[in-house]
Amino acid sequence: MRWYDIEPDVCMAISMIECAGPDAQLDYANYIIRLIKQKDKNMDYIKNAAKTNIEGRYTRWYDKNETISTAFSYLKETSKDIQKEVSLSVLAYKNKKEALV
Repeated sequence: MRWYDIEPDVCMAISMIECAGPDAQLDYANYIIRLIKQKDKNMDYIKNAAKTNIEGRYTRWYDKNETISTAFSYLKETSKDIQKEVSLSVLAYKNKKEALV
């Protein structure tokens, strides 16, 4: 089981990002990074995010882009409450963007 399969809202947000185009994926990733930096005051895990991604040898679909990989590393390592809150925000952000088109 993947780390994001545990919480349905997180799984839905990540699946939506995976199905999005490359520009939208980057937009969502930057949004995730920005939200987590605002919400999580304990960011010690961020120092190790890039190192973890490099050691993983880019085996996951989201590791092909450093920004997306970093966003998902932050999301994975933050608290479950923040994961859920950020995921719901990403889904709302997507719906808002679609309504503007």
